[in-house]
Amino acid sequence: MSTTDYSREIEGFNDFIENSELVDILLVGRKFTWYKPNGLVKSGIDRVLISKWIDFWPNFQEFVLSRSISDHCAVILREVSVDWGPKPFRCLDV
Repeated sequence: MSTTDYSREIEGFNDFIENSELVDILLVGRKFTWYKPNGLVKSGIDRVLISKWIDFWPNFQEFVLSRSISDHCAVILREVSVDWGPKPFRCLDV
């Protein structure tokens, strides 16, 4: 595959993301999601793409876990804080 073909594929993928109105969530924790076994080469190639509906639930973050067997790290999308309102406080006076 030539560099021109590779660039065209990247441009096509980026166009797909934009046309589909997808958003890339920022990584929290680790900066990279893929490592060569020697650790000298690393990349952030694994991503979570979500609909722009995330604006209705803005408290999501993408966490990158430690890698184990694979050369890729697991990625988790998690809601970080929810305000459920006041919590009832009860005290038993014995």
